[in-house]
Amino acid sequence: MNGKNIALAGLVGGAVLFVLLFGTSLLMNTFVSYGISGFGGMRAMNDPVMLLFFFYPFVVAFAQAFVFDLAKDSLKGTRVRKGLMFSAMMFIIMTIPGLFVMYTSMTWPVGFYIATLFWEVPGFLVTGALYTKIWNI
Repeated sequence: MNGKNIALAGLVGGAVLFVLLFGTSLLMNTFVSYGISGFGGMRAMNDPVMLLFFFYPFVVAFAQAFVFDLAKDSLKGTRVRKGLMFSAMMFIIMTIPGLFVMYTSMTWPVGFYIATLFWEVPGFLVTGALYTKIWNI
């Protein structure tokens, strides 16, 4: 277990995912307007616990970095192939089930689901490439 690499990957990957999350949400809102604070079950925007929402990309990045550290020896091929394989694994493990649960159990605007795809797909591709670079494999 390489704690230094996990910490670096979590911080840098989290920053990348943060920019993508809020950038794609902003972009989607220009085409399909929706206010996330108006969704059923969401906390009020002035609730102090809502600040934790901004940590979500970092939680995802640290979890990915931890999984990458465990799975890096199983990834075969070139650095690009390893990054793509890890990205595909994250898409299958996180995006598909997450979207399925959200779509089948929540009546949120379709723009929200599209925005989720638009930040997770490129985000996972970038973090997969970033992690192969950080671990130098």
